[in-house]
Amino acid sequence: MKYYILGPLEVTADGGQPVDLKAKRLRALLGVLLLHADRVVPLERIIDGIWPDEPPRSAIENVRTYVFQLRSMCQNPSDRNRLESHPGGYRLRVEPEQLDLQRFTTQAANGRHALGSGALSSAATLLASALDLWRGAPLAELELGSAMRAKTTALEEHRWQVQGDLINTRLALGERAELVSTLQELIGERPFDEGLWCSLMSVLHAVGRTCDALTAFARARTLLVTELGVEPGPALRRVHAAVLEGAEVLGVPSFVGATTTRAVFALHQLPAAVPDFVGRRTELTRIQTLAERAAEGALDHVQIVLVSGSPGVGKTATAVAAGTNMRQACPDGEVLIDLRGSTAQPKDPGAALGDVLTAVGLSTDAIPVSLEHRVALYRSILVERRMLIMLDDAANAEQVTPLVPGLGQSMLIVTSRRWLTGVAADLHLRLEALPRPDALEMLARLIGPDRVEREPEAAASIVEGCGRLPSAIRIAGARLAALSHHPLRFLASRLRDHDRVLDELSVDGMSLRQLFDTCYASLDAQSRRSFWACGLCPSELITAANVGEALRLPVPTADRQLERLIHEGLLSCGGPVSGVPTYRMPVVLHAYARERLADGSRQVRAS
Repeated sequence: MKYYILGPLEVTADGGQPVDLKAKRLRALLGVLLLHADRVVPLERIIDGIWPDEPPRSAIENVRTYVFQLRSMCQNPSDRNRLESHPGGYRLRVEPEQLDLQRFTTQAANGRHALGSGALSSAATLLASALDLWRGAPLAELELGSAMRAKTTALEEHRWQVQGDLINTRLALGERAELVSTLQELIGERPFDEGLWCSLMSVLHAVGRTCDALTAFARARTLLVTELGVEPGPALRRVHAAVLEGAEVLGVPSFVGATTTRAVFALHQLPAAVPDFVGRRTELTRIQTLAERAAEGALDHVQIVLVSGSPGVGKTATAVAAGTNMRQACPDGEVLIDLRGSTAQPKDPGAALGDVLTAVGLSTDAIPVSLEHRVALYRSILVERRMLIMLDDAANAEQVTPLVPGLGQSMLIVTSRRWLTGVAADLHLRLEALPRPDALEMLARLIGPDRVEREPEAAASIVEGCGRLPSAIRIAGARLAALSHHPLRFLASRLRDHDRVLDELSVDGMSLRQLFDTCYASLDAQSRRSFWACGLCPSELITAANVGEALRLPVPTADRQLERLIHEGLLSCGGPVSGVPTYRMPVVLHAYARERLADGSRQVRAS
């Protein structure tokens, strides 16, 4: 259920249909409990709250009856259990999304935090959103006791404080004429608020309507003298004097730190580029070109780059290299979030948003609880910044979508072994194994160019045995660097043995088999069987016919299974042979498929 008290009391069920509450004491009880949501309300306070005059002798029994009726109206058992009985009182537990008062408090606090940090557009969005929750005087139609009325009066005062913050924010953003009608409307509601009259006179004077500004002062003075018997206060008199002198009235409020905002939030969370990174020149150029066009304002939306490919192909290293080159295009810095999509516990999007909001300077208590409000705050903040958001190792599109910025000139780079068809990327780069020259250059950087030059055939055999995957080459290079006097041919011969190649590609906590294990664990049963069947085909010539024969599936069905493996980042499209589509797999991943096939066969025989 959802409750609304920032105006007349309203209650809606889970489907959005209104809940009919006609009995005035029942409504009053619910109003009292919601004004103290999540707190135990003593029975005496409830009685004083719902009977403004003398309560009946049966007040305690009446309250128990009303509590029973409130519980009976809840169709959902979980809602029914939220109204708790406690010694001496009752408590109504609500989630932040269930009560408009809690949403208002959270959004107002976030807006004020953004204002104090100099994020003016974000502050304006959040403060306006908080005020939009109001529908009138809180619970004005209910007969409540004096203590409850004091609470609703305090709520209205809070509302006007937020309204004042919003006006100051809009002034600091340079709004002038746009505020005149707003201020006149607000003065209609609060005619004795001298702060509103000061703002109205200042705005009118700023837009050249000096006569109207002086007329506004005359109206305010007449109202104050006639109704209250007092002259205008010092602030209103100062604005009046400034208008008469033709002096500038409006200045930027002292709380605004807009001139230093970028310096405060210039984040640089990207790791240093790996020294053995080579190649990917075409991909880096395409990303850089997109970033430059965005920085020039040539594009009308946040740019998204998706980098996908098989495990170990160097997606993260490529994205980091691209991000390092983009610092001029993204002067407000870079944020890196590991989404852990290849693990058994991918990162929750809400938690990822919390990490980003913390990184840009928000305190924990200023970060909204709900995913919806975190997304709104995240996108509002990024509107004012040109940042690079890097999401590494995404699991799926559902995990990425809440982290896509809205408007602005920021950029988003997402890495994932999966294709992520649900992400509307401006640039999708599918990385393949390194070309042989780049693979040899990478090996040379790891072990020294002289060793590669002395044994060029063995060096070429090593990188081919690694499937020209950067992760595999890095492991082989680490082993060879430690064995500086060993000939390259010894490791080359071992890597040619497909039954032990994965045993060789493991050193000091780095293991290609473990990398593949995390990907394999996320596959469903049918995809695992299709993956096994690929191990029966040559690594460079996998066809739907061969896989279908192995799995006893029709060719179209087998082809769909192979397409799923492409989306999982475990296969690539090869060229057609005699008009028949083919697929390919890096030799080390193919060796892993053969291992899993053998394991699966043993399990089948054992069962």
